[in-house]
Amino acid sequence: MDDIVGAVCDRAAEIPNAGTARMKKHGLLCFRMKVRRLSTLAAVIVGSLATGTASLWFWFAQHRTHDAVMALYPGVAFTLMLLLGSGDVLESSRKVVARHPYLIALAPLGLWGLYFLYASGLGIATAESAGVMALYLAVPFVMLRSGSGKWADPVAMLWLWLPLELGLIRRVLIAGAGTDLHYAFAQLLAIDAGIIAFAIWHGTPNIGYRYEWNDSIVKTGFLSFLIFSAVAIPLGFEIGFIHYRFQLSKLLYSPGLFAGIFFATAIPEEFLFRGLIQNWIERVTSSRIIGLLFASIVFGASHLNNGSPIPNYKYFLMASIAGVFYGWAWQRTRSLVSSSLVHALVDTLWSVFFR
Repeated sequence: MDDIVGAVCDRAAEIPNAGTARMKKHGLLCFRMKVRRLSTLAAVIVGSLATGTASLWFWFAQHRTHDAVMALYPGVAFTLMLLLGSGDVLESSRKVVARHPYLIALAPLGLWGLYFLYASGLGIATAESAGVMALYLAVPFVMLRSGSGKWADPVAMLWLWLPLELGLIRRVLIAGAGTDLHYAFAQLLAIDAGIIAFAIWHGTPNIGYRYEWNDSIVKTGFLSFLIFSAVAIPLGFEIGFIHYRFQLSKLLYSPGLFAGIFFATAIPEEFLFRGLIQNWIERVTSSRIIGLLFASIVFGASHLNNGSPIPNYKYFLMASIAGVFYGWAWQRTRSLVSSSLVHALVDTLWSVFFR
């Protein structure tokens, strides 16, 4: 792990004309503190171990070498996700792309290549699906090219999010038999493309995509979780959204469940709803309250098609309230780790006690 002193102050550089007033306005507290950040080597090691473990699990579960190999491709996308948030990878990549803009083409091309190898291995690669994936991965980079208008940001966000939300990209990746990792792989390809397009190519400020932590990031996350729980649990029982279903055996897999939710659900969703949507609304309206409320409602609306009945208004209400607490943690720390911590704790609590 890397020790970073004054990293909170360094983030002021991401805000144009940052001064004390603007930093306070953006929720940044500038003082010297030690921040622990995932090193690039640790990111590669963790990603490789997770990939190897998943591959071995598929082999032991199904006794098919082919299925174990197929698990490697989402693993590479997962390792890339970790790598992008480690060390000074984002900062160094921005400098390289600024000097050699044509190199950005390697990002959608590389992600498409990863998709094509996966799809070919499963026998689901077609000219149509390959074209769909090429457009899906390349268009955001074209939209966010240097000098693009202010509406390019939300259009690119929608381009990455809606095909995923509506299941269009997942359908391209669904395998007929054997290993089917379409859900996780689609999420990983989307967030990798989003991080590179927005954080590196477009230089979107103040996203907070770094795997780093300190007392403030962790304490804010836990505080937000505790307050949300005090509000949401009684409300959830009152409207019939949650029911007590705890079993002691669920505690055995809760640490693994938390880790899976944190990386596969919380980080991708927090990147979109807080790092991009809430961030953009704050910048165009110059209002943290509007940004927080708007992103929370959009986050709630994205859950209308979850569960039964559809539209699921109870889920919309609960998710919108949760979004306020996730968004507050992000605003307070400008760290997606903090909001993702709240998000993962909430989902783990729900899965262990109320599902």
